[in-house]
Amino acid sequence: MEEISVKIRPALIALNIGEETSFPIDKLKSVRTQASELGAIMSRQYTTKTNRANHLIRVKRIL
Repeated sequence: MEEISVKIRPALIALNIGEETSFPIDKLKSVRTQASELGAIMSRQYTTKTNRANHLIRVKRIL
C-alpha cells in the first residue's frame, strides 16, 4: 500500500468552504483533533466521515 505523507494541519488550513481531503484511517485521532482545534482557533467548521472499506477518513470544511 502506498504511504500518504500529507501533513494534517497545513492540509486542513488550505481547505476552502466546500472542499474536502482524505487521510489514512490510522491518523483518525490526529485528524479529528486537528479539525476541532483549527475550528475553534480559526472560527471554521469541519465534518469528518470514516470510510472503513477504503481505510480513509474524509474531512470537509463546511464553514
